Order: sequence, then structure tokens, then C-alpha cells
Amino acid sequence: MTSTNKTDWIGAINEEIGSMVTEKVFKPFHLHDALKEVPHDRILGMKWVFTKKPNRFKDRLVAHGFWQIQGINYDETFTPTPTFNSLHLLFSTSCLKNWRVRTFDMKVAFLHSIIDKLVYVWPPIGMNIPKNKVLKLNKALYGTNRHLGAGGCT
Repeated sequence: MTSTNKTDWIGAINEEIGSMVTEKVFKPFHLHDALKEVPHDRILGMKWVFTKKPNRFKDRLVAHGFWQIQGINYDETFTPTPTFNSLHLLFSTSCLKNWRVRTFDMKVAFLHSIIDKLVYVWPPIGMNIPKNKVLKLNKALYGTNRHLGAGGCT
């Protein structure tokens, strides 16, 4: 890495990997054993996506989920996003009943989603994993196609 902010980016990478280890997103797995369960070309690649925010350096480890095949690597996808009408009803009712509305941001929310299919990924650059190992995903990773309700129903 040749950035003038190299130390900040490495700190962000360590924080991201730390979150994934804490959430038990993946488990190192022998490549030989993984190849018994999935073909070599079904092991997904990964990359780092870096974003400089006004007050911090942020990165995401993203899987190349575009290589996943519907029916093999995932069945249906779903993102629990409310419709405009649902939000309108919620806020209208809140005003009428004088309810307090609160919002929150769940840090690394995507990493709480359990996946129901076998997904293996190649370790990214910067992660100290031996060359004969891959990562078996226990939970959804950014870029993967999640199963129906993942993230909303963990």
C-alpha cells in the first residue's frame, strides 16, 4: 500500500477483520477439504473497498458474489426494506398518538445474517491465512447473495 494514509487504512482493515472474527463470519478451512464440497471455480474471490469519510477511514471486505449461481449458491434473495406507504403509515400514526420515533444504526448489521448454503471465499490480501486454506462463510459477507430474510431474521 502506497497511500500517505497507510497507517489509517491498515487500522481500518484491522477493525473490519476484527468485527468479522467477533461475529464469527468465517472459519479457515483446508482447501483440499473445501474442494470435496465445491468445485474450484465456485470459491469466490474478495476485495477491499475503501472509503474516506469526513471523520474516519472506512473499508469493507466484499465478496465477488456475482459469481454465485441462483439455485446452487443461493435460492431467493430478500432485503427487509419498508415501502414508502409503510413509513407514511408509521409516521402518521406516531403523530396522531404522540409516539416518539427513534432510529438506530446497527454497526456491521450485514454480518449478523446467517447463510444457509455452502460458500467458500479466497482469503483477501492482507489477511494472514496460509495459502492452503480458504474461508468457509458462516454468515453473510458484503457482496454475497443472502438467503430469504437474512439480516431481518437471524
